[in-house]
Amino acid sequence: MRRMLVALIVGLACGAGTSDAMGQAVPSTPLTYEQALALATSRNLSLDAARRQRAIREAAIRTARQAPNPIIAAEVTRDTPHQLLTFGLPVELGGKRARRIDLATEELTLADVDLQTELRAVRRDLRQAFYSLIAADERVRLDESILDIARRVRDAAQGRFDAGAVPRLEVLQADLGVTRAETDLELARSTRAAAQASLNSVLNLPPQQTLAVTGSLSDRLATISYEQAVALASASNTDLLSLDRQIAVEERRIQLLRAERTPTPVFSISGLFNNPPDFTVGPAAAVGLEIPLFSRNQGQIAASIATTSQLRGKRDATRRSVENAVYGTVARIDAQRRQLEAYQQRLVPTATNLEALAEESYRAGRTSVLGVLDAQRSLRDLTREGLQAALDLQMSLADLEELLGTEIR
Repeated sequence: MRRMLVALIVGLACGAGTSDAMGQAVPSTPLTYEQALALATSRNLSLDAARRQRAIREAAIRTARQAPNPIIAAEVTRDTPHQLLTFGLPVELGGKRARRIDLATEELTLADVDLQTELRAVRRDLRQAFYSLIAADERVRLDESILDIARRVRDAAQGRFDAGAVPRLEVLQADLGVTRAETDLELARSTRAAAQASLNSVLNLPPQQTLAVTGSLSDRLATISYEQAVALASASNTDLLSLDRQIAVEERRIQLLRAERTPTPVFSISGLFNNPPDFTVGPAAAVGLEIPLFSRNQGQIAASIATTSQLRGKRDATRRSVENAVYGTVARIDAQRRQLEAYQQRLVPTATNLEALAEESYRAGRTSVLGVLDAQRSLRDLTREGLQAALDLQMSLADLEELLGTEIR
């Protein structure tokens, strides 16, 4: 009984830890995109690992602040004086410690850039997974409506066959349409399960976790011009920011290397003991200094200068690549936006009206079942193409957000 009680307490504690260990708990109501983004920001494992990088950089700052340790030496010899005790203290000059701290502090900003880079990837994956699940839900609803229409047509064909108005061939053709619609619906539901697993992965949830989302494929379709996109990319693209920070780090490194040219003197105080017949105890003082005649960090400074130049060239190349990528993505988004408007405003409404007219004509006996099936096929195909066009637009916007390094509002 005691073991069962302990197991129950441990189980409850683990369950509570699962919901709160990585941030917000998963709500039972359908998720909006904003809620999903908040969950991903707090629960995603890649982001959590990126946040831990900051602690490593902060530890490097603590290391840079450390001063040199004092030196204590003791010596016993047969010569006089027989015992020697020395205390030495290195004293850093030329601002070496300050330059080390500046370098470590500058390297800390790389952790922030790494976190922004990971957040950029999470936003892209979330947008793709979230709207893929929205599209999968739309496809399930579409296939359910197509199945409903196919069953109505089959019932109408059966009624006309029972009345002797049509041959049994039309009933078989209508049955074939129902079977195909049922198959399409089963495939759509399987696709929806796969899309849900992709979103669960971004949100750090088990693959079998039931998840519902709310929204439309037409949400978050903000319009942005090429000039606005380039301005945003210049300020927030993480590749450019990372190169900027690396250049700043190398500049700090050069300052440190130049400061290290200043010698570090070691001031020492010694006690001499047992030196008969002159004295028993006597003091001594000394200073040691490394003379920078041959090694003055010339190679390291030259390497850092060359690295800085290489990083500047890489930044110019990256900026040009980003500008071209942004231009192409914005052009693709404009074309996909016009294509989506055509499907939503003309093609799908027209196909819906044609299907309704074809079904009405068949019930009135003015057309064959093949005309109805063809109208159903056209409606299904155009609606699916419209859904795919909306999803493609969302995917392109996800690519643009990744290029910009920030959300498009």
